[in-house]
Amino acid sequence: MSALFFSCIYKGKLRIHIVFTEDTDIYNDQIDILIRESVNISGLIDGKIWICNNNYKITEYLLRNYNMTADSEKFFYESYEMFMPRAKFTNQFDSGLLEVRPYQEDYIDDYLLLLSDSMSFKIPPYDYINSKEHFLNEFKLLKEKNTFEAFWMDDKLVGVYWLAGTEIDHLAVAADYQRSGYGAQILTRAIEVVFQNPDIDCAWLLVVGWNSKAFNFYKKYGLKVKTMYKVPYNNHIN
Repeated sequence: MSALFFSCIYKGKLRIHIVFTEDTDIYNDQIDILIRESVNISGLIDGKIWICNNNYKITEYLLRNYNMTADSEKFFYESYEMFMPRAKFTNQFDSGLLEVRPYQEDYIDDYLLLLSDSMSFKIPPYDYINSKEHFLNEFKLLKEKNTFEAFWMDDKLVGVYWLAGTEIDHLAVAADYQRSGYGAQILTRAIEVVFQNPDIDCAWLLVVGWNSKAFNFYKKYGLKVKTMYKVPYNNHIN
């Protein structure tokens, strides 16, 4: 059985998403904790809980134990494909501002701490620290393809990015360095690396709709929205 349950703030409202591939109630205690912590952390009382329509036991449990009313709305989240064409790209990375280093396994804990610290738009944040084995394998593959770079200043990790083909798959900046121009520098470097291939005319990335901070950053930088997708959460069950 596979499962996906987490919470986020979307358009100023608390949303909790619960999807199981089988009808079960064995995770009710964990879901209780998720709901309580999400309300405490966000400070929001009203919101919606989205449940896959074949998860009857969980639905019955929530209706029985929480002040909820069911509706028939099916949940889709917005995902934006944003792009930068080569012809419009004029920025240049300032190599004197940040030191660029390739992936180094000795710094795996630093990378994961940065990701955990900066990817805060989910409540609770994704557990990067306890996913070390997964990222060790993923980063080794990225190193082989030269598609991962880390950015340092005075031996302090400022940010990272990595690519998946022509897509900027991840870009993260440490919280202490956000809103200081470093994110734009790292994005510039990522786009420059994409365009090192003369056959590539466009660099692109995806950003989820509830991450308005990232969306506004990319828009201000100059990326344009190519497509907006309505993505059902049950397409993301592993």
